[in-house]
Amino acid sequence: MKALTEEQKRGKELEILQAATRVMAARGFDTLTLDQVAKEAKVAKGTLFLYYRNKEELIFAVFSAMADTFAKTLAAVAASSLPPEELLRKTILALLEQFDKKRDITGYSGGLPLAGPNKEKLRARFTGNMEAIAAALKLCAKGGLLELEDPLFSASALFGLCRGSNSYARAAGRSLPVKERARRITHIFLDGIRNNK
Repeated sequence: MKALTEEQKRGKELEILQAATRVMAARGFDTLTLDQVAKEAKVAKGTLFLYYRNKEELIFAVFSAMADTFAKTLAAVAASSLPPEELLRKTILALLEQFDKKRDITGYSGGLPLAGPNKEKLRARFTGNMEAIAAALKLCAKGGLLELEDPLFSASALFGLCRGSNSYARAAGRSLPVKERARRITHIFLDGIRNNK
């Protein structure tokens, strides 16, 4: 059998990651098995071991890819030189779209595999994403839109609002367009919901 080129190896690894993502979406990462992933990827189980030594490495790779993609999205939004309120709205849209795309993997409680040998590396990746959200909020504050006491806390609160909007849709059986959810979250984040009359 002819050896794969580097490009073919990267393509095969991407296929395996996509298959693992589908299996996690269907079954969760706790019950995922390498046999299931191999079957979904249409490869021999031994082929998986050429890329990942065990289940934990594979799960780490899936979540790392997700975090890295999201980091690039957030960096592009922050670099867009948008006016502060539009920057906030685009950041919220990026969060909502990420949750919509990956909700079956992360769960509505934000469940992540933050246990095992890779937990600190994975935690660092997601902390980096939270810091990227905080950086966008700092730009909004610099533009006069927000007053931030603690940017990272504010980023966590915004993250929670966005994640909560997906929980609402699932629990209540309601579907709101992503732009409407972004509008509502922007309003709550900027103005709160207290009646100041």
